[in-house]
Amino acid sequence: MSHKWFRFPAVPVLAALAALFPVLRPMPAGAQTMVDLPREDHTLQPQIETVFSVGSFDGADWETFGEVRGVAFDGAGNLYVFDVQSSRVVVVDPRGRFLREVGGPGEGPGELRTPSAFTVLRDGSVIVADMGHRAWVVFGPDGQYSRMASFGDSQMVRLGDLSPDPVGGGVISGGGRMMMSFAAGPGAQPPTFTSRPIERVALDSDPASRVTMVDAWQPPLEAQPATVRMGGATLRMAMAQPRAFEPGLLVGVLPEGGVAYADSSTWSVKVTAPDGSLVRTIRRPFSPRPVTEAIQERERARRLEELEAGEGPRVRMQMTGPGGGNPQSVSQDAVNDMLKNQIAQMEFYPELPVLADLAAGWSGKLWVVRRGDDPAREGPIDILTSDGRYVGTLASGATLPAAFGPEGAVAYLERDEFDVPRVVVKRLPAILR
Repeated sequence: MSHKWFRFPAVPVLAALAALFPVLRPMPAGAQTMVDLPREDHTLQPQIETVFSVGSFDGADWETFGEVRGVAFDGAGNLYVFDVQSSRVVVVDPRGRFLREVGGPGEGPGELRTPSAFTVLRDGSVIVADMGHRAWVVFGPDGQYSRMASFGDSQMVRLGDLSPDPVGGGVISGGGRMMMSFAAGPGAQPPTFTSRPIERVALDSDPASRVTMVDAWQPPLEAQPATVRMGGATLRMAMAQPRAFEPGLLVGVLPEGGVAYADSSTWSVKVTAPDGSLVRTIRRPFSPRPVTEAIQERERARRLEELEAGEGPRVRMQMTGPGGGNPQSVSQDAVNDMLKNQIAQMEFYPELPVLADLAAGWSGKLWVVRRGDDPAREGPIDILTSDGRYVGTLASGATLPAAFGPEGAVAYLERDEFDVPRVVVKRLPAILR
């Protein structure tokens, strides 16, 4: 075996090393740590292995999916596919072989009326947020119905993206775009939101109990009237609509029970302890770009084009009278008319947030997605640890996984040539796990 030795100039080597390591800012005792990462990207080119895919136009009944709202893994590496169109969760093993279906449409115990979001605990328990039942529906690791925990008597229900709570048997809710409010009575107004909470939801009582971990920053919102015509009736609602390009609340749940989140227009990720107290803020020196009139016009045109092609927001509205009973669906045409009106009146945040998405991997590694050159598209993905160590960056064109599992398993949502949803499971190399 031969060895080759290379001699490098000292200064470039030191500069290269400095680019890969964070700068820790000393803070007073008891205060959070500020971690400043370099601006220069260290590009990663990993090999990601495809393991299997499920979802087919001409496959078995269990793998003909309608609308896949989410996917998740349990601690054994089983994959869970949440199909809201058929009100079920399909479970396959780590090799893609069918195991069982959980739930199904209906009104009774263990049946789902209007499933909206789901997550899976590491032991395989499935938790579904059902707006029809106005409750959390819990299924055991064997897929059998266990119990329901109601949302409570509040006129307002607010759900974010769901993740399993690592320190309890419930969920952590926060981020995403699902924000629902209900108001009753003539002239009633929905509540005005002054923050965006990240909540720990315990499901061992009825109703479920919520504890706010973080009150993230909320850009000021004004309730705008929206009109929906249903049959011969006209329904007017006050809906708080975020402005286009407004900074989202991006949340990743860490294995020890804390969260990493971003709530501003800069490259800034905050990391908390399990009790929600702020531990550190990680930053990179990227600045938001201004939203020009040309960007506004392109965004309006893009949203209208998506809506006309049936690729816009998937909104389902159901109305239930004061006495309860079966909900009445609002027609998709009425919903689309409402959405078109919102696009025409759409307002814009003055700057483009640097970050577009964020997720925490199975072992806690953070995937931080930057906005692309095209404001409507995602750009490079920065990989780092929750203590602020920069690993590297996946170049534009990489995709954030829809779910992370053990031993590097990740799931991606795709559509085949017949527009049928398909879930592709891949395995990450060690550097990304």
